[in-house]
Amino acid sequence: MKATLKSMIIKDVKEISASNQTRLPMIILPAIFAFLLPLGLVVGAQFGISGINGMDNMLKIFAGNFTNLNNSQIIVEIGLNYLFPVFFLMIPVMASSIIGASSFIGEKERKTMESLLYTPISIRDLFIAKVIGTAVPALLITLCSAIVFGIVINIGGWFYFERLIFPNAKWFILLFWVVPAITLLAITLMVIISAKANTFQDAQQMSILIILPIMLLLIGQITGIFLLNELILLILGAGVYLLDYLLMKNATKKFVPEKLI
Repeated sequence: MKATLKSMIIKDVKEISASNQTRLPMIILPAIFAFLLPLGLVVGAQFGISGINGMDNMLKIFAGNFTNLNNSQIIVEIGLNYLFPVFFLMIPVMASSIIGASSFIGEKERKTMESLLYTPISIRDLFIAKVIGTAVPALLITLCSAIVFGIVINIGGWFYFERLIFPNAKWFILLFWVVPAITLLAITLMVIISAKANTFQDAQQMSILIILPIMLLLIGQITGIFLLNELILLILGAGVYLLDYLLMKNATKKFVPEKLI
């Protein structure tokens, strides 16, 4: 890796970690999805159907998928295999959006983008540095969240099943195939957004559109219309990678000095 490229990535990572505007959301949001919600699932499952709001209908939909399990065990299985995989897709998307907005738009707000464009680094290398500098923290946040989630859910798994239940094949595919693709997609869209947005708040408002497909996917899981399995995750990841490639070509065109200053 070129020294200028490496130094640019390190600079972005340091700026991101030092900013409360990005650091606090990156702590709070994963804490909710990776700790509080699974903890609520594990604790609430022992009270059966009445312990968790909205589980009555989901138990009716999913009960046929699980045999020889009691209601508490089914609730944990539903959360592990259908709800939380979608919740976890929100972590890299939201992290990439927050970090990307700070990285790309932050240069505009700090009036440092013009100085960067005068450095020896090429536009292509600048683009790569920004993407890597955004992707690495987002993926690390997701991985750390998965570790915390695994600890909480395995405690519940041992209590209800007397065995460890995380990770399984679906989660391996999700974390190491789909999550990187989704992360790259969110970053690429943020690059395109950065060419139009002038402030961090503008970029954040526009980035909400990235979350809508995941919300629709979550609705599909809750209603039973569209259920994720290993094959669907493999196909979903491949489709997102293809979309990444197409959008990256467009994003490199948007990443030009006249639109970034």
